[in-house]
Amino acid sequence: MVSIRMPSSLVAQLKELAVKKHFLDMGEQLRSLVREKCMQHLDPYSGEMKKFREELKQELLHKTSEKNVLIKDLKRIVEELSNEK
Repeated sequence: MVSIRMPSSLVAQLKELAVKKHFLDMGEQLRSLVREKCMQHLDPYSGEMKKFREELKQELLHKTSEKNVLIKDLKRIVEELSNEK
């Protein structure tokens, strides 16, 4: 068990955040924060890699949608050209 002193404004903010993030209580939220920071300390590049993967995923989704639009346009053009003959 650990006891810490915090300013009352910080306690109020943590309580609000605990409700928003659906933690049972402030203790559970603090344990989660400590665990997260510990994992970041053990593997400092994992957070950056996670961001990079998410950015890459979004970029691939965007490129795929652009590709689908181009394919649809090409099919429409081919159909128009075949109807003109």
